[in-house]
Amino acid sequence: MSHELNVSLSRKGGVIDLDMESGALGCIHIDSEKLSADERAGTAKKLLAASALYCYCAALDKALDARHAQYDKIEGKATLETGTDDKGRGRVTSIRLDVKVCMDQEYEFIFDRVEKIMKQGCLVTGSLEPAIKMVYNLELDCGDDD
Repeated sequence: MSHELNVSLSRKGGVIDLDMESGALGCIHIDSEKLSADERAGTAKKLLAASALYCYCAALDKALDARHAQYDKIEGKATLETGTDDKGRGRVTSIRLDVKVCMDQEYEFIFDRVEKIMKQGCLVTGSLEPAIKMVYNLELDCGDDD
């Protein structure tokens, strides 16, 4: 079974509206005419990294929820690296996801099982893996038990 979704873009000069066609995301408005060249650089790469991180954390949430493990919060950071391929073209070469789950120690055994599952990534990261090296660093934070 396949699913289809749409995203649309409208550009007029340096003004870009990226309509996510979603109630959750709405429209992302980018007025690059008001940004320096340094601030404009990397926008698409940031969207790619955000997509990978969001999907991974959503899959993590579902995996924990399916096993009735409650957590306080999930925090994450995506680090994207670029380089060139054998033809000298610029490419995203790797994305590292550093994710921490803050939860009570009573769920540690569930976290250990979920951690093994999450080494497979998620829909987005798994789709990127044939071309981009994916690194998953998943950490448990049980807080201070003192």
